[in-house]
Amino acid sequence: MTTNKMGTGTAHAKLILIGEHSVVHGQPAIALPVKILKTTVTISSIKYGQYIENNESRRRLDVLGDEFEGVRQLILRLLEKFQSVKLPFSLEVDSNIPLGRGLGASAALATAITRAFYDFFDTELTDKTLLSFANFSENITHGRSSGIDVATVNSESPLWFIKGQTAEPFDLKLSGHLVIGDSGVHGFTSQAISIVREKLSDNRVKAQEYIENLGSLSKASKDFLMTNKLEEFGQVMNQAHENLSALGVSHPRLDTLVDTALRNGALGAKLTGSGLGGVMVALASNEKDAIHISQKLLKNGAKNTWIYSF
Repeated sequence: MTTNKMGTGTAHAKLILIGEHSVVHGQPAIALPVKILKTTVTISSIKYGQYIENNESRRRLDVLGDEFEGVRQLILRLLEKFQSVKLPFSLEVDSNIPLGRGLGASAALATAITRAFYDFFDTELTDKTLLSFANFSENITHGRSSGIDVATVNSESPLWFIKGQTAEPFDLKLSGHLVIGDSGVHGFTSQAISIVREKLSDNRVKAQEYIENLGSLSKASKDFLMTNKLEEFGQVMNQAHENLSALGVSHPRLDTLVDTALRNGALGAKLTGSGLGGVMVALASNEKDAIHISQKLLKNGAKNTWIYSF
């Protein structure tokens, strides 16, 4: 094999707008593609070895850390698929999606890797096959996942998502801006899901009420998002954060950032993703307010912010 053969794949980040955790239990959720954050994977054939590298390190596939077991197993499965288990390669990852923040970094990585391998072997990749490989990796990384992350990092449009059903794209008609604030704390999806399950075990009636509340908020949101009802959606965000906090998946850093956003003109604010850290999101009615909220978040503990325009 020549040593200049290459394959590339890309995927963008995602943001769950409403329906975190309740989506695992059959309630609807709404998620957005976040195209300003991307992962690109490039596979190059080399003379010997199997390596994964980024700006910080270069490691052999067989000595990746536990946190990358989903990626390792995905690569092994792809190599088996193409009957190239011993293929010498270097897999380079270039990403500005922060890890462990609820923005779909692992789903984007799994998607980009799968696309890169199919490009490398010059093979057509169907959507069904792509989702199958990426969800295989995600289920190892996070425990049994709902599939919303993989669906959204592969979508160009916002998605209405119910576990076990086909995700439905729909058009937003919202004029505001979202400010995403990074708490700087690494969230752990599997731990957060376990906390919710424990809540259901300890007091099923109360925990189920929070989950159903979140489902109802998702259903109301779809109309608000399609008819530019900014203030109504802001109230939904606040109620969602209260229910997620009651389920035990918020974090003091997240609560501080949510409160900061609300004190500085946000129409609504909530955690997004699995919680226990990660990121929060605030709704601003215009770009000026969004910039002001972003600046205040940075002054009050946010490690980074991004502004999303609908």
